[in-house]
Amino acid sequence: MEYEELKRLMSGQKDEMTAGERLKAYNKGEEVDYQPYTLQSPDPAMANIFGYTTSQFLKDFEVKSEIIRRREEEFGLDSFNVSLGLKSIGGALGSTLYAPENGIDYVTDHVLKDYKDFDKLEVVDPYHNPILTPILESAKRIREQFPDLHMTTSVAGPITTAISVRQVELVLRDTVKRPEMLHKLLELCVDSSLKWFEAFEKEIGPVETNFSDPVTCMDVISKKQFDRFSLPYLKKLIDGTEKIMGIRPGAHICGKTEPIWNDLADAGLFSFSVDNCEDLAQAKEEVGDRMRIAGNVPPITVMKDGTIDDVIASCRECLLKCADSPSGFILNTGCQLPIGTPKKNVDAFIYATRKYGRGARIGQMPKGILEEK
Repeated sequence: MEYEELKRLMSGQKDEMTAGERLKAYNKGEEVDYQPYTLQSPDPAMANIFGYTTSQFLKDFEVKSEIIRRREEEFGLDSFNVSLGLKSIGGALGSTLYAPENGIDYVTDHVLKDYKDFDKLEVVDPYHNPILTPILESAKRIREQFPDLHMTTSVAGPITTAISVRQVELVLRDTVKRPEMLHKLLELCVDSSLKWFEAFEKEIGPVETNFSDPVTCMDVISKKQFDRFSLPYLKKLIDGTEKIMGIRPGAHICGKTEPIWNDLADAGLFSFSVDNCEDLAQAKEEVGDRMRIAGNVPPITVMKDGTIDDVIASCRECLLKCADSPSGFILNTGCQLPIGTPKKNVDAFIYATRKYGRGARIGQMPKGILEEK
């Protein structure tokens, strides 16, 4: 399909609900105009689509405001996630971060090279921290400028936060050589994340939360390491978040996660975003009755590098596999929307959601699929 044809077809599609109204009704078990959807961590890609760099998005409040406004107007994304990313807590604890002009930040110097320095680290204070305080202040300004915006916030998972404080090779070695100190580091990481949530709740109010934890996947650590060093701290983060915000968080873990799906459900996750390397139908079958499933259109091969038809076909496939999941389904990308994703493919994602996700309801296949000719 050519882009002009896609735009012609989209002009005949009408939203009957805002994204916030749609999700609220969907959560109540009501039929909605079409399947709730989101795009995983879309803002770097959105900045690029609208002609800005990621650095401009992060540093220039006027640019950020324009992107928030345009992503709602053009893509129906009326929710904004104030994300700490994977490394902000590490930076707040003293690691040195570098943010390229157009790309994702990374750690250039880890603060904890030797555990003899561990006692110098303290749980972060979001009100008095050069990394976190500006993010909190920006969130307050966004709330003032966009009072009807559905705002959320997110952190990194415990073991992923740990590798922004201490090099990943050392953290993995610690699971064998220094387990007692690694436990202390993981406690610090969770406590710091919860401090962020406490400050956010105080300034913005209770909001939905989520965390990303790529190091927890089975491509990086073993199930035995997960059970000992990840799961207890995920549980603490989930329970602590629910106590602060009044709602359990969602999570995204990159890579292979099937061996830990039941553990994540047992830990109390509200929703889980499945990487595109995993099968949505299998996730629905194994844990769909205990947590909401989200996913999993491939972000690189389909959203960034695929055609309009590739995007439409992938969205349809995801809906066929998982739209009737008992605890609900959110159509999403399998991981972060990449910088360089063309606008036409985001439009194709929304077109397919409206077409095939029409008449969605929790636990049922959408009418757009059932009535497909």
